[in-house]
Amino acid sequence: MYEAGAPAAEPANAASAIPYPPRAVAWYATIVLAIMYWLSVLDRFIISLLVGPIKADLGISDTQFGLLNGLAFAVTFCLFGLVAGAVTDRFSRRWVVFSGVSIWSISTALCGTAQNFWHLMTARVGVGAGEAALSPAATSMLTDLFPRERLTLAIAVYSIGSTIGSGCAFLFGGLIIEAVSKHDTVALPLIGDVRSWQAVFFIVGVPGALLSLLMFTIPEPLRRGQRAAAASWAFVLAAYRDLLRFIRKQPRFFFAHYAGFGLASLVVTGLGTWYAAFMGRTFGWHFGQIGLALGLIMGGCGIVGPIVSGRCIDAMVRRGRQDAQFLWYGGCVAIAAPAGVIALTSHTPLVFLVFIVIFQVLTSSINACNNAALSLVTPNALRGTGVAFFSATAGLLGLSLGPLLMGAISDHVFHSEAAIGYGMATVVGIALPLAALLLLSGRKHMRAAVAAAVDA
Repeated sequence: MYEAGAPAAEPANAASAIPYPPRAVAWYATIVLAIMYWLSVLDRFIISLLVGPIKADLGISDTQFGLLNGLAFAVTFCLFGLVAGAVTDRFSRRWVVFSGVSIWSISTALCGTAQNFWHLMTARVGVGAGEAALSPAATSMLTDLFPRERLTLAIAVYSIGSTIGSGCAFLFGGLIIEAVSKHDTVALPLIGDVRSWQAVFFIVGVPGALLSLLMFTIPEPLRRGQRAAAASWAFVLAAYRDLLRFIRKQPRFFFAHYAGFGLASLVVTGLGTWYAAFMGRTFGWHFGQIGLALGLIMGGCGIVGPIVSGRCIDAMVRRGRQDAQFLWYGGCVAIAAPAGVIALTSHTPLVFLVFIVIFQVLTSSINACNNAALSLVTPNALRGTGVAFFSATAGLLGLSLGPLLMGAISDHVFHSEAAIGYGMATVVGIALPLAALLLLSGRKHMRAAVAAAVDA
């Protein structure tokens, strides 16, 4: 069933004969992994609330901030993710997650020591390197903890950590910033005097190293459908050779998946970077107001959206719909596109809040749909590798280009910081309809890929 030590494997033809762990064990592990996801997104997005003070102290532009929050994090996240994905498929997944959490927490704290743009970029590289380990390992573990008809809900609950993390980044980050910004400098134990925005990174980064120990309270699940093989670092390259061979068997599914979810990720990631700046510049709100509004929206929508999506998709799967993830999320982003454009071009706070809630509920299940679709198609021996490869290709598009494009359109098309909303709306209005078209037109290819995986 499951074990607490190093990862094990079983004969491929025995996979269906071995029962899954007790539901209490599986759901506890899911909650712990969701906490790790919450922590990762909190550390990732806290910088979004600090656009103003960082720009003032370090003298950077919106385009540079887009690079800082997008490209510096994303390239490292994807490159290290390639290694983490292959390691996940060969070594203890608990240790992979524990190591990643420790690295990104320390790197977040180091952001608080930055004295210029390049110092901060280097620290953000460390955050990306650590966070790269989480999703490949977590998705692989969940796929071995739950049967396929319950998998999307499990991944949805795990993904709630992401949206609650971004909500907490805004809610608690806003409160922290309000508290520390009353003084130009803050005295921290063992560190000394730092700028108020630098103190925020220490406050949110240091506790992560302690929370990482929670990983040792959950079991290492037995790997299903994977033949035993000796752990070897040479497997890193071999894993991607095998993955590319597998992708070539279902090219139309992977094109629709990578392109559709990649474009949606571009929008979701880019908006997360610029929401706070948009609200401050457009409505004149202070940190506390922005943090409260975004915290409630991200937290509330981040719970409702994934849970509703997970339950509905699992019900569709039980009724035999093998394209449920593509059908559901393609429809969601088609509806979300006009809602997002209306919200981001409005100068009325109430209109923005109403339509952004609709937008967030519809788009917040992206990780659940994306990872569940990949897991249903990809063999166990390649699941961590597959998630990492998506992050390093289509995922890189969203993480790096989303924040950069929105900032660059504001700077170079509308020529005004006050026009950041129009830069955001432009990307939403182009990318999301394309994502919907790709996912909905790719449903037949997903049905074929899932059927092939079931028969394998």
